[in-house]
Amino acid sequence: MSRPVRLLGLVAGGLAVLVAAVFAVAWFAMPRDWIDQQARLQVATMKGATVRWKSLTPGFEWFSLGVKVEGLTLRVPDVGPAATDFRSNEIFIRLKLLPLLSRRVEISSAKIDGAWVTLTEQPPKPENATEAPSPQQFQLQVPRVDFHNVNLRTRDALGSGMELKGLNGGAVFAGTIDSPSSIEVTAKTDSLFWKPSAAAASVPLPSPLSVEAALQSSGGPGALKVTHGKVELGPLTSGLTGTLRFPKRDSKEGVAVDLNLEGAPQKIDSGDKAFHGVAAMSPAKWSGTASWRVHAGGNAPQIVTDGTLTLGGLNVTAQDNVFRIDQVKAVWNTRADRTFTANGSGGGSGISLNFEAKGLLTPGGATSGELLLRAPATRLNGLVPNAPKWTSGNVEARATFELRPPAKPEIRWTVQGRGMDGTMQGLTHPVHGLQFDADGNDVSANLKGLRVQVASTTMNVSGTVARGKPLSTGTFTIAMDKLVAEEWAPPAGNKAPEKVAAPPPTALPIPIGAFTGSVSIGEARSGTMIVKNITTPVRYDGKNLVAAPIKGAIGTGSFEGAFNMLTPFTKPSYTLHMDVTKAPVEQVAAGTIPFSSAVSGLLSGALDLSGEGFPSAKPNESLRGLLKGTLDDGKVHLSPTVIAIAKSLGISEPSELPLTQETHTVRIQGSKMLIDKANGDLGPDKAELNGAVGLDHTLDLNVLLRLAPNRVKGSTVLAKFAQYARDAEGRLPVGLRITGFDRATRITVNTEALLQMATRQMTSEVGKKALDQLLKGIKGRADSVHKADSTLVADSAKNVPTPPKTTTDSTKASTPQKQNPLDALKHILGK
Repeated sequence: MSRPVRLLGLVAGGLAVLVAAVFAVAWFAMPRDWIDQQARLQVATMKGATVRWKSLTPGFEWFSLGVKVEGLTLRVPDVGPAATDFRSNEIFIRLKLLPLLSRRVEISSAKIDGAWVTLTEQPPKPENATEAPSPQQFQLQVPRVDFHNVNLRTRDALGSGMELKGLNGGAVFAGTIDSPSSIEVTAKTDSLFWKPSAAAASVPLPSPLSVEAALQSSGGPGALKVTHGKVELGPLTSGLTGTLRFPKRDSKEGVAVDLNLEGAPQKIDSGDKAFHGVAAMSPAKWSGTASWRVHAGGNAPQIVTDGTLTLGGLNVTAQDNVFRIDQVKAVWNTRADRTFTANGSGGGSGISLNFEAKGLLTPGGATSGELLLRAPATRLNGLVPNAPKWTSGNVEARATFELRPPAKPEIRWTVQGRGMDGTMQGLTHPVHGLQFDADGNDVSANLKGLRVQVASTTMNVSGTVARGKPLSTGTFTIAMDKLVAEEWAPPAGNKAPEKVAAPPPTALPIPIGAFTGSVSIGEARSGTMIVKNITTPVRYDGKNLVAAPIKGAIGTGSFEGAFNMLTPFTKPSYTLHMDVTKAPVEQVAAGTIPFSSAVSGLLSGALDLSGEGFPSAKPNESLRGLLKGTLDDGKVHLSPTVIAIAKSLGISEPSELPLTQETHTVRIQGSKMLIDKANGDLGPDKAELNGAVGLDHTLDLNVLLRLAPNRVKGSTVLAKFAQYARDAEGRLPVGLRITGFDRATRITVNTEALLQMATRQMTSEVGKKALDQLLKGIKGRADSVHKADSTLVADSAKNVPTPPKTTTDSTKASTPQKQNPLDALKHILGK
């Protein structure tokens, strides 16, 4: 190693030892107890503030000696609600090295790591209240302050204010903090929020927010001029100019401020990340330009401001709704007496906007204002998710407000609509001529009138809404001249309207949790059912909808009942009960169940239905029902097949038969109608029916006809057999089984009932004599009898061969009483 290198190494080592020695001397020379003692003495002399810390210890950071303060809290005032609340995790105060060698303390810089600051505006104090002493001010020299992860919050008496999260930066001072000769500030916050009120959620504002400013002494002692100033809010940039003048130490005046913040026209776009918090309130897209100028002047704290904000060429796109607002301009100013005024106006594409406000800025001061908006209804399209789509009409909204903290705000509003035509989701037919007039305040709303036409229906609504906790309640009167159920049904077979995704609001403007009302309908149609003069009270308890009692008229009859709709807005299901009196049965069936009635007449009885979804006469597998009652003045329309079968039996039937004294019990199970029991007088005959009918047009029915004594004519076996197979009333029982499809019905005749009745008759003495005469009369004519009754045999005993002819002598034929009556009947019937 050469001599110069060795000398350089010795010098460097010597310097290192010297520096270490200096730090060691300074460390040991640091007046630890004196620093802690002086800090406590300073705090003890403070009035109107409370200062505490968890620990105060010497520390070493980045070749700097200093004091580390952990858990520092500052509260102003010391009693009562806090106007200033400061809390920090850690503060490191760097001390100058050379003064420490002489046991003097001079601060070179301070670093704040993690702090929360809340500034709360306090209500005005009573006139006779004792003024609390202001906290003592210190003549501290802190050349530099760095801060990291600081959160700043401001709140007024109503709980509204701003909030800055993640504030980082630093400030460099020349001179003392209360009277600097130069200032350089650099700060940036990641997130910026505005809280409208204590109960409202925080609204994210464009961010990040950054500030760069440099002020130098100019124009005398205490006067600083902004030599460089820039403020950035998201993509928006403002220039900062002006001066600050710090008062002399003995002066009672505050810092004199004369600053200007100005932004040239700049582009704003809802797609920019900085505006996502504002743009999320609506699915609409917008873009335009914004410019502003704000001036602040006066002596702190009596600083007044005035400013202008201009939005120009604002283009809005909401689905197929595209329009342009030419300009919106707002102007405001504050005065030394703490009053303010603000007003603005704008318009374009048929929209006009005007607003004004005035009041006091002092805590508890009154503020009043008014907002007026007029616009074509088409401009509302797409601004709110899944809202109606209007094609014509106009809307006007007016709101007035008055604030007198700490009292609740007084807000009154009116909304009117005229000539509005459009479409609504879930309705097949468009809406015509909607007009409405409503007003209200922050606790109630009054719907003076609403009139709208949908297809054949003209509806009039009026009512009130009262605000409640957590939801509001309403009372309405609804009148409709005509209601056709099919016109209000959701579109079938079409593609559902496209739904626009949007975050749900934190609270609905008028969230109705429950309501009551009365409904009247002049005429309602469902299928071919026509119901008139319907009246019913309704109530909604926030979960289920109930209409009871429902009264109305169907044809010449009437009904009364109850309707329950369970969870109509989540998973709807319903129950319906109707007590019907002499109503046309074909209308009742057509309007309530997916089965048409095979008879006509006047129905009386009870109808109970339940199912999932909304009530409808359309097929529904979840449908369950019970129909129990009677039918008067009824008629049965006979099909050609039934008439042909009757003729083959020797019965002459018209195409229509009267049905009287009918009673029935019928159940509905989805796509099946189960007839447990139905009986009545069918013309001169009596009939009984049970079985099932399906929506797939299948039939499985059992019919028992008890024919009147004179109903069977001709020379058929049935006609002759009718003389011996009558019941106690002298009627002839005939069983029919109807199967297959309603358009290809298969009807078979069941003679079992005839056989049983005839057997009982033939076992009697009278029956034995009649049987003997009958056997004599048909001797040798078995073939002709079977030929004449071929139709009956084909339908009732298919594939049963005719018994072969046998030779019978006169002796055996003359003693029929020895033959079994059942065998004789089988012989007559060809069995």
